Amino acid sequence: MNGLACCYYINGTVIIFSHGFNNGSYNPNTHCEYVINLDPKCDIIICATMDFSMAGNDKISITTLESQMSFEKKPPFNQKIEGNKATVRFQSGPNEPPEGSKWSLGIVCVPKTEYKSVCEICDEIADQQDEGPAGDAILKSLD
Repeated sequence: MNGLACCYYINGTVIIFSHGFNNGSYNPNTHCEYVINLDPKCDIIICATMDFSMAGNDKISITTLESQMSFEKKPPFNQKIEGNKATVRFQSGPNEPPEGSKWSLGIVCVPKTEYKSVCEICDEIADQQDEGPAGDAILKSLD
């Protein structure tokens, strides 16, 4: 089965939703890349929600100039990334994902001069992540 390939450029605070989020199923053989370039005065906080086990070949990776994190067997976790640039990649395996499979990542710009905990930021956007996107949208702006 043919997969989906996509690339998005993100320059503001958004929630990224998996394709087919509202239907509870994304495509097998998908490779999507999300290039994040926020205001240089910001650090990135990533708020992750997952409704699948990642027990198959599905993978999310987050790369910055200084680090790379890859999540295959365990879901990603909420975290602060020092800096304003990152690349997020999602890949799904060749098998049809189980019904109810969906994920979202909140990408939040937090000014370097302002202290907010990861928990505080992720709690602020949790309801918007849970309600999902409008229709088939992939991105929801939070600016």
